[in-house]
Amino acid sequence: MGIPVQFSGANMLLRAPEGAENVSDMHTFTNGMCSVSCWELSAEELAEVNRTGRIYLSVFSGRTQPPVFVGDEETVRSIVVDFGGVWRRA
Repeated sequence: MGIPVQFSGANMLLRAPEGAENVSDMHTFTNGMCSVSCWELSAEELAEVNRTGRIYLSVFSGRTQPPVFVGDEETVRSIVVDFGGVWRRA
């Protein structure tokens, strides 16, 4: 399972609900319109993504999904900038 990781430019920390299992605190960047998190895959997960070229996204919100965007840092930055500022890089 991918894990959320802190990244340069993160300006908010979303805390896991107390007592929640399999949920971690998550560092994010927000500009008021977009919220961005960074995830790290294990070696096994990365090998599977490389083998299949597929990533699955699960949103725990019932029967729908809010608008989301998944991509590498440069691609996500190029989308987020259309909605406000972006995070500073280290």
